[in-house]
Amino acid sequence: MIIGTLRMTVRPEERDGFLKAIRGMLEPARVEPGCMSFNFYQDIKDQNTFTLVEEWETEADFHAHIRKDSYKKLLLLTDLLSEPPEIKINTVSQRAGLEYVEDILLKSR
Repeated sequence: MIIGTLRMTVRPEERDGFLKAIRGMLEPARVEPGCMSFNFYQDIKDQNTFTLVEEWETEADFHAHIRKDSYKKLLLLTDLLSEPPEIKINTVSQRAGLEYVEDILLKSR
């Protein structure tokens, strides 16, 4: 699984146009093959800072997504930012849920 995060701080005067463009990209990405999630969040401390978090089943799915015109349009939005975006790509080999946390808590007693 691949998890990509893209943190962006938009110039205040560009915020509305930026949000409109992002909203138009969410649903098309969510239906791409291999997309597990594609979500966009606003920072609670700064209304102009946003994080896009995307999860892909395979590296090939993620690469196919990056090669799409929609991703290129996303990168063009960097012209609206007040600072360079922060991009992180993580490869995950294992995933766990609440049972993992519960197991750790039980072992610590």
